[in-house]
Parts: sequence; structure tokens; C-alpha cells
Amino acid sequence: MRRTTLVPAALTLALLMLTSSAVTAGGDVTVMQGAVNTEQPTAENNTFNIFGRPNAEPCWGHFNNTDADNSNNGYGEKTGSGSSVVEIDWHCRMDPVLQDTFALKEGDNIEVHLALDITGDANCQGQCENLNVSLMRGSVAAVTQEFNAGEGESIMIDWVIPVTPDLVPWNRTDDNPGIKITWAGQGQQGNFIFSGQPAEFRLYYTHPCHSDTTAPQEANCNSDTEKPANHNSTVTFPILNQTEADQVLDTGGADEEETPGFGAVVGLGGLAAAAWMRGGREEDE
Repeated sequence: MRRTTLVPAALTLALLMLTSSAVTAGGDVTVMQGAVNTEQPTAENNTFNIFGRPNAEPCWGHFNNTDADNSNNGYGEKTGSGSSVVEIDWHCRMDPVLQDTFALKEGDNIEVHLALDITGDANCQGQCENLNVSLMRGSVAAVTQEFNAGEGESIMIDWVIPVTPDLVPWNRTDDNPGIKITWAGQGQQGNFIFSGQPAEFRLYYTHPCHSDTTAPQEANCNSDTEKPANHNSTVTFPILNQTEADQVLDTGGADEEETPGFGAVVGLGGLAAAAWMRGGREEDE
């Protein structure tokens, strides 16, 4: 009699767990599908904008064109003194980090655009180096290019990177996007006739004041922060839509992962069914 009482209880527990699991899984899927994070990459939202502190330590980036923590003046810079050497080693990582794996269209181009002001001799012996820019995947440089950028204001670096097969998948675990910039230049020492010129390196960020259409007074801009739109430093990725990405990445097992714990629930249901059959057999005896 006792076993007969326990059998319906086991079945009830199994049904409750199945219902709970289905509701939880369904709830998670709904949240994931409904919430749109504009800082994350999609086929339509494919421009990585660079932001940072006034000294570029740190700098960062994401796929929205505004950031509340961005430098108010719209750039990050480092300045030396006299003939000292200024060394730049800035890694602008995606923040918040990449949440979902995405894929690029093979044969298209990744387009890197940087706006810089540079003062300093990059050809000094031993300590100096030309501008080097790296497209980063996590802590690994996927591609690096050296530029003889020279000196001056509003130096525009436009780097086109063809998407080869190894650049198609970007895994959310290891491939957080980023841009790394290195440079080293020496200032000029002054004398009693000529004033010196310290080395300086400035990276312009994406900023509301960098626009061809926005009136300065509308964005609280001034003569120092107002720049043309080409002073927004960005990286544009040719991102595939979800359907195309699923085909390229062969993510056919996604449906099985949408109901976590389903296998365990099925197993419990099987045990309950076995208990029912056993109880039935014992009653017949």
C-alpha cells in the first residue's frame, strides 16, 4: 500500500520539474531574444567605436556611438617634455565584452579608421618606432600593420583588412575585438634661440562634437572639441546576419541547448514510469 501511495507522488514531482524547467528555459529564451544591446555587434550594428579617458588609460570600444564615460574633450593624449621619448602602447578592448559569437563575410573588408595628432621624431635611434596598429582578438593580434604616419594634425589612418577564412569566426569566449596602437617618438630640445617641441601623441575618439552636421551649441562643443566627422575613430566589420552566420559556423545544435536540464527531467520521468509499472505489478500480486 505504501508503494502505491509513493508512485503518484513521484509522477507529480516529475511533472512539476518538467513544468518548472520548461518555464525557466522559455523565460531565458524570451529574455535573450527580446533584449537588444546596442553595444553588441549585429549585421546592422557593425561599427566598433573607440572611446577612452583623457590620457587613454584606459581606452575601450563597443558598437554604440555614445558612451557616458568617454573623455569630454573627445580625445586621449600623452605628452612628453623636452627631448624625452613618448611611448604609446594602448589597447582599446571591447567593453562590455563580446556576448555572442559572430561571423564576418569572407572576401569583404574590415575597415579601420583612426584620427591622430602626432608630434615627435619616430626615427630616433634605438628607442623610437613608427606607428603600428593591430586588430586584436582577445589578447592576440590577428593582423598588424606599420604606418609611416609622420608628424602633423588630423592624420587619417585608413586601413583595409580583407576578411580571410581565419577572420570569419569571432568566438565570444576568446575573440573580444579591440584595437592596439603602439608608437614611440622623441621631442626636440630647445636652446637659447629656438624653443623646443615636446613629443605628443593624440588619438581622437568617437564623440558627438565630431560631426559635419551638428551645430556646436547643440552638443556643448567648443573650438577645441569641434571636429569634422572623420575625427571619429572606428572599425567597421562586415558582419553576417544570424541565418548566414549559422550556416557558416555550422551551429546546428542550438535547439538542443535551449531547454537546459531536459535530459535530466526525461530521466526522472522514466524512473517515475518504472515505479508506476512496478507498483502496478505488486498490486496485481
